Amino acid sequence: MIKRALLLRKLRASALKKRKRIRIRQTLERFHVIATNLNNIPRDTTGWTANLTRGGVTTTANFDDFGVARFPTINTLTTVSYVLRIRNADGDLLATRSVPADLEVFVARF
Repeated sequence: MIKRALLLRKLRASALKKRKRIRIRQTLERFHVIATNLNNIPRDTTGWTANLTRGGVTTTANFDDFGVARFPTINTLTTVSYVLRIRNADGDLLATRSVPADLEVFVARF
């Protein structure tokens, strides 16, 4: 009986040693733009578009209703800087921003 108790104690101790904390790293795989007002409240962006320009290449993404545009062709972390242009549903230019490199998300406040 004593041997069994010692054996169980050793098994529990070894199980506790093997259990390590796994660090969860959450990253976005694609580049996102979030449109907010100056109070950081997401804008109603139905029909809006975002354009990212680098050199002569422009990539366009549509905003959802919650102020988020996802660029499916731009991996993160970005390696180059971009020029961001946000247009409303009528095509009017609302904001132009410079987006630096090494980002997953850019918050455009205007």
